This record gives sequence, structure tokens and C-alpha cells, in this order.
Amino acid sequence: MKKNYTLLITGIIAMFVLFVQEVKAQTITVNSLEDLLPYLDDDNVDVKLAPGNYSISAFDITAGKFSNPLLLFEGSNSTYDFTGAKISINTFVFTKFGNVDVKEIQILGNNNVLKNLTMEDIGNTRPTRTALGIAMDGRDNLIEGFHLTVRGSYPYGYGDAFGKGGTNTVIKHYKHSGILIRGLRNHLKNTTVISRSYGHCVFMQAASYPIIEGCYIEGEMRTTDDMLAETSGPAYDKGFMTTWGYKLPPGYMMSLQEGGIRAYNAGTTYIDGVEIQRGTDNPTVKNCTIKNARTGVVLVHATGKKHVENCVVLGCESGYSIGSGTVLNCGADAIYGPVYKNAYASDTGYSADITILPPSDDYYNGHGAIAYIGGKEHNLTFRSAETDFPSDLKIMMAGDLQGLRVLNGSNASQNNHTVRDVFLKNLTNFPVVLHADATNNRVQECDASDVINNGSGNSVESLDCASANIALTGAAIQSSTDYSGLANRAIDGNTNGNYNNNSVTHTNPSDTDAWWQVNLNSEQAIGDIVIYNRTGSTSLRLADFEVKVFDANGIETFSYVYDELLAPSPSTTINAGGAMGKSIKIIQLNNSYALSLAEVQVFASSLSVKDISKALSLYPNPVKNELYISISKMNFNLDSTKINVYALSGQKVLELKPMRAKDMVVDVSQLTKGVYLLNISDGQITATKKLVKL
Repeated sequence: MKKNYTLLITGIIAMFVLFVQEVKAQTITVNSLEDLLPYLDDDNVDVKLAPGNYSISAFDITAGKFSNPLLLFEGSNSTYDFTGAKISINTFVFTKFGNVDVKEIQILGNNNVLKNLTMEDIGNTRPTRTALGIAMDGRDNLIEGFHLTVRGSYPYGYGDAFGKGGTNTVIKHYKHSGILIRGLRNHLKNTTVISRSYGHCVFMQAASYPIIEGCYIEGEMRTTDDMLAETSGPAYDKGFMTTWGYKLPPGYMMSLQEGGIRAYNAGTTYIDGVEIQRGTDNPTVKNCTIKNARTGVVLVHATGKKHVENCVVLGCESGYSIGSGTVLNCGADAIYGPVYKNAYASDTGYSADITILPPSDDYYNGHGAIAYIGGKEHNLTFRSAETDFPSDLKIMMAGDLQGLRVLNGSNASQNNHTVRDVFLKNLTNFPVVLHADATNNRVQECDASDVINNGSGNSVESLDCASANIALTGAAIQSSTDYSGLANRAIDGNTNGNYNNNSVTHTNPSDTDAWWQVNLNSEQAIGDIVIYNRTGSTSLRLADFEVKVFDANGIETFSYVYDELLAPSPSTTINAGGAMGKSIKIIQLNNSYALSLAEVQVFASSLSVKDISKALSLYPNPVKNELYISISKMNFNLDSTKINVYALSGQKVLELKPMRAKDMVVDVSQLTKGVYLLNISDGQITATKKLVKL
């Protein structure tokens, strides 16, 4: 009898578990925000807001329909699907709760998924105190596929020139930020934040192991000259006297926002109903694009392992500042400020590999720096093929940065740092200046004569940038062997740094296993190939080598066998005849010498790429779905014209139909959010432009 009773209880429990799972599996569709509210504190629910346009107005607050936060997710293990739904919030709402901070969305529960909501602030009414789009508390929550447009702050149009909202403000501020990540292991993914409000776009406080992934973040810029031209308004009323103790200087570009992605070392969060005060630790930022913010990615105040990867910073006042940690395979332009910056002399152990991207417009960099290096024990690599830039732009190691916020000796803790024991590999044409406070640093430079060394104990070494910059042209090295050390690695993977007596494993010209291949797909890689003699031999005949070019289908389109003698240092150039987007294979016909990766570089042809690309028109850019392309000013052969889109890594991600007209509309909706290179070529003329996908 006892056995049967036990079986009965077991069966009831099993049925109950199945019932709970079945209830959770059912999707509940609601048709209004009022119907959605009762489910926000439930566990194990799957709720969908029906597609459509929804709104929250000041009248709704007065009627008691919504509290503060407007949407508070207190349940756990639930999914909320907003696909096709848009919530518009009138900024008058921020004034209806008294003198308190207002949140539009807050998550307090755990293990929830919120996806695909479009939320837009309508109007520009400032909050009574502050406002915030989204606050993520709790743990293991995911926000994915959101699109936020943030408005409503005061003053707007001056950035932080007259204060940040706390003490030491010339003008009282009422801030409105985008997304605040707190809690444990919370994840923001594939989300767009368009900020037209003064405040941070995305920031972290009291966050442990946060992840920000695949996000597009955009603010807007304004010149200080334009601000100074005002004849009325709050800044004019204060005589343009800044919070830094001096009048706003001309000649700078300022973001009207705060940080693009920013971490703080203090804050309060709520997990399982417990209030926790702490800093931010172990943040990860990857595959993100930040445009027109005060700073791109700033994690200097976080602790633990800090990792930034595959990110792009465009048109920001400064790029990457993480203090310590890793910035891997990232890019930034220096159009308005340095791509890299050490905030403090105490920064230690910062490892960065940053490609300096070509500017979208004329430089307006009042800082005079492409990078500002302070602290100690960093390992830094800067890459760039840029040659057209203002003469005052340089890589500074210590010294007095002409930053907008540190002029006239103000904010001294963030200027004139000491720097020591730093390894800098400069694969750019930008000069390096070592200040008197730079000691015991090692600099590898394309042209050692370009280095101004006013410090002590520093070593400066010449570097073969012609070979090391293969990656800078956008060419992608493909091989089963890791060729990350381009300058000192032979085709067989030998890393002894020598070019003589490297073993050769392929001597048969019919061997189909490529030692390596280069995909030409950037605006610099039009088709000229340069071969350097690095073996030291005076008897090396280039007849020992053959170059072949293959199209995407593996069909050979070009072949060239060298038939001349090279002295130890000179090089020879061949024209591969429009090898854009194709593969190049070097075939060694003799096993006497090993052709190193460092011996081959792809250069631009004599065409003016910059001028050609200016004639290429893309609109809108950034783009979400349909892209308008005009080549009416270009003499393309329409019968052979092709359009390809490449990731910044060099990988082709989209091949569009051949053009048959000077103007056309193409669909790019299948691209993920990020920055790409759109290339148009007819085999003779090639143009490439940056494309930002929302």
C-alpha cells in the first residue's frame, strides 16, 4: 500500500511539472500596455505584445495608468517579445512624478529575455531631476534587438562644457541617459541607441560580468565655434565660461552626449531583493559601433578582466580608454580626437591593437594627438595606411595633451602623464613624440627618423612597415597556420626571424595547397603587387617565383613569372590587372629560398582612390534596409560593374547584383549591425566607401 501511495505522489508531481512546463510554453498575446502590466511581475511566462504603435503620455500618468518605472519587470525566467511593437513616450511624462529620477524600463528579476522593442521619446521636455531609458538589475537578463531613441534633457547642445549634472556646474543640468547595466551577468545584445539627449548612451554601474555585444550607438557632434556664435541662450548668458575654469575655446568638436560605452567604479544594484553597493568588474564589449559620442569605450574605472574586441569608434572625441585589459582587432578614426588615451598615469598593462581608420570628412582634431600614452607596461600596436592628415597630429608618449578639458593646467590628474616600460609598434605614418617624462620605452617605427625622443632610456627600432602593413590594406591572410606575426614568419610557419635557410615544404608548382593567399578587397588594394627581397642574397632570381590571381570560383585570371634579378634591398612591382576581391597565390618554383609573408604587399595603383570614392554617393548612411547608390559622376563600364560589401576584417559578406544604371537602390537588410566597406568595381575603376548598417 505504501508503495502504491508513493507511486501516486510521484505521478502527481510529474503531471504538475508537465503542467507548469506547458503553461510556460504557451505564448500569451496582449493588445495594450495596460494588459501587459499584470504579467511584468510573473515568473515563467512567455508574453508577446501585439505589433502596433503604443504611447505613454502625461495624461496617462495623471490618470494613474503607469507608475515609476513605467514598465517594471520583477518576475523571473520569462520572455517578453515586442517584435513589431513601438512605444512612444512623451517627455512631459518625466515631470509628472515629482522631484525624482524617472525610469522608463527597469528589470529587477532574473533570467528574463526582452527582445525587439522600438522605444522613442517624443519631445524635448527636460525631467524634473533625471531620466533613464532602461536600467538592468537582477542577474542573467538579456535585452536583445531593441531600438532606443532618447530625447529630453537640459541644457542640450553643449556636451559637458558647462557641467555634468552634479557639483561644479556652471549651468544646472537635467540629464537623460540611455541604458544603465547593473546586476550580475546581464547582457545587452544587438541593440541600437540613438541619443539626442545629454547623458550616457550606455553605461555600467555596480555591474559584474556585463556583456555588451553587437550594439550600434550614436550621438551627434557640434563645433565649439558654432556654440560661441550664439547670441542668446544659457551658454551666452554665462559668457561661455566653462566648468573647467576658462572660456570655451574655439577649434574643437564636441559630442552633445557623454560616453558611448562607459563603466563606473561605484554604484548600487538590486539582486533578489538585496541592495548591493560596489563597482563594475569584468566587462566585455564586442562587435559594437560607437559614433559621435564623447568617448567610444571607456572601462578605465572597472576592475578585473576587461576585454574589448571587434569594435569600431567613429567621429568620437576619443576612442578607447580602458586603463588595463585588452582591446583586440578594433578600429577608430581620429577625426575629432585620439583613438587611444590613457586617462591616468597609474594605468598599467593595457594591451591594444587598433587600426586608425580613414576619416569621413576633414580632420577637426584640436587635441593634436592621434593617441596619448601614459602609464606603464602597455603593449600597443597602431595600424594605418593614412598619408593625408594634418602635420600636427602625432602619437604622444607623455607630454602636455591639448585636450579640451585639460587646458591651462586644469584637471592635471588626466594630463602630462609619465610613461615607462611600454612597447609601442607604430605601423602608421603618424610620427611618435616621446616627452621628457617617457623612460625605458621600446618603440618600433616605420621610419626611426620620424621619432622625436626627448626622454631617457628609450629604444627606437626601424620596422618594415611595407610588409607589416599587409593587414592595413584590408587584405585578409588565410591559412591553416596562424600568421599573426607577419614580419618574422616564413611560409612554413618558421618564427626564427630569419629569411635564409627556412625549410620549404612545397616545391612542386602544381601543388594545390596554397602556402597563403591574400584577398584584395579594400580601397588601397587595387591590384599592384610589390615583391621585396629580404633574403640578403644578391643572386636571388625572381624567376623562382610565380604569382597567380584567382577569382571567387577558383578560375585563374592572371599569371606572372618573375624573370629579373633582385639586389638585396630593392623591390619589383607588377600590376595584377584589377585583382580586386580576388585571391593571390604565390607559387615557389625553387626550394632555395623561402618567400616570407613579409616580402609581399599589395599597394594602391596610380588611381586617386580618395577622389574616386568622393564621386560615389551612398544614402542614407547609416542605413537600415534600402541603400541608394549613385555613380553618375563615375565612368564605370556598367556591363562589368559589381558591388561587394566587406567586413572590416576583409571578409566578403554580401555580393549584390551587377549594376545596370548609374543610380540604383539595393537591399542591405540582411547585414548585421556594424561598419562595412562597400566596394564598386568594373575591373578598371574601383571605389570604396564606409557603410554603417543600423
